[in-house]
Amino acid sequence: MSRVADYGSPPREKKGKINSCREAMFGERARKWAFIFIVAFLACLTIKDVVDLVIEYCDEPKESDMNIVFNDSMTMPNVTFCMSKKQAWSHFKLNESAPVDEWDMVVDESLANMTDHDSFMKLPWDYRLVMEAYDMIATYNSLERETTAHGSARSINIFRVSPRLAGKRKTFKKWMEVLESRNITFEEFTQKTGTEVMRRSMQRFQRTTFNEDLVIKTKLRTSWISQMQICFQPWFDTDNFYSIEDQGNFFTMLLSHNAENLNGEHLECMSVDFHGRPSSLNRFMEGKGRARDGFTSELCAGMRHEVSVEVRALYQMLENDEPGKACRDVEDGEDSEFDCRSRCRMEMIRDMCKCTPLSLSYLAKDDLDKFPLCDYTKCEVDVQKGNYSDSECANRCFRDCRQIRYEIDHEVQGRMVRPDLTLINLNWGSFEYLTMEQQWKYSITAFIAALGGSIGMWLGLSILSLIQGGTYLYTYLTKKVVKEKILKKVSEAPSRRRESKGGTYLYTYLTKKVVKEKILKKVSEAPSRRRESKQPGTLPQDQPSTSDGDITKLFTKLLTSFTIVYYV
Repeated sequence: MSRVADYGSPPREKKGKINSCREAMFGERARKWAFIFIVAFLACLTIKDVVDLVIEYCDEPKESDMNIVFNDSMTMPNVTFCMSKKQAWSHFKLNESAPVDEWDMVVDESLANMTDHDSFMKLPWDYRLVMEAYDMIATYNSLERETTAHGSARSINIFRVSPRLAGKRKTFKKWMEVLESRNITFEEFTQKTGTEVMRRSMQRFQRTTFNEDLVIKTKLRTSWISQMQICFQPWFDTDNFYSIEDQGNFFTMLLSHNAENLNGEHLECMSVDFHGRPSSLNRFMEGKGRARDGFTSELCAGMRHEVSVEVRALYQMLENDEPGKACRDVEDGEDSEFDCRSRCRMEMIRDMCKCTPLSLSYLAKDDLDKFPLCDYTKCEVDVQKGNYSDSECANRCFRDCRQIRYEIDHEVQGRMVRPDLTLINLNWGSFEYLTMEQQWKYSITAFIAALGGSIGMWLGLSILSLIQGGTYLYTYLTKKVVKEKILKKVSEAPSRRRESKGGTYLYTYLTKKVVKEKILKKVSEAPSRRRESKQPGTLPQDQPSTSDGDITKLFTKLLTSFTIVYYV
């Protein structure tokens, strides 16, 4: 049969040898290998592009968009003025020859007239109360914040044990009892003290506009009190917070000081910061190497100052943890970097003294019962053995991702007519500024589009074609596996059937043989029983006779059993 089949089919043509260079370069075989090489090369390029794209996407690349903004108005900046303690206290005439008892008597009498919260906050204070309250707040700020973490622990220990500070410890304890009895928080105490200090110096403190019919109510908020300076800023409620609509003057402050009480002493010039930073505190509650834009410290007393400010640039970065670039978006209700570092200092003092520092009590929420306000006379600190630091906590504090850079131009217009006055005008310059916003380079849709472009660049493929190919391959493999399983079951079925038929046949054969032998035995015994029954007197009384009907019934029963067994 194989020979017949071989003779019947046409003989295979043997591939001939290459006879020319043209056939070697442009023949069928050359074209085939050239096609395979091109497809393989393009496939390699496609794979490389896809891999590079995926690696770039996993690195979360960013891109920056730079624009120039032409605004119609500008938001009122967070202006903070700082004045030296000496200039702020110039209105307080101290009589150093007066006895201490007289001072204490005036203070106690004034406090006795302010028995509740409202009277304490609303009634004007005698300068002795103001100076005692200022000294208390400044001391606690210096102990708790205006120093390093280890310096704070050392200062608290000195305050507790130093004999020369016994008078201060007694005075501060008295004031703490006054605040507690009148239900006054330390923040309210600070605001009241700052207001009493500044009301003697402040002649004008006003947000200005070119709309003569619009009067903006400007409040004063004290942001910092220390032994070096007092810092304050304009404060507006919701109904009085207006944007800056026109170029030119938008804020005016007129201050007075008592030159006679200074006795010709040198006064440190005031400062203004458009980022809202207290100048003597920010170096302890801010990261290193920060830009000093939006700040000037040349506002000297007795002069007229014109300070022009404008936004130079606004940078909006994405949240990240990269060294030198780490930042966070500060949402409403979240701590800024300043508050975050202040909270770290509060937690350090809590661990050290099991109490809440007074100057940081505004950060405490509902845990003052667990950590009451500090009485440092009861806080024992081992400075020699302990190494106190809040740097680990401060490393989790990041700057705001939204950074504004201000440009300031300060001009001195000469001396005031009255040498005890100082005028500071804040003017806004241009409303145009540069913005640079950082964005993610790839969104999900952009990445899919770029991936589709990389796939289709060299081979003309698309994500849809890949999905279709994958679906077809999955269906093909699934069908193949199912088909193999079915064929395997079909091939195993006949052997199982043969095994089952052999057992049934043997059982049926043996059953038929047994039934047949029983029937023949019954039939052979039936005539002899009939003859015995016909002979008289031979039938016993206790045995019944077998009739033809009984034999028929027995035969029918056996036949039925045989039939059932056969079919089973």
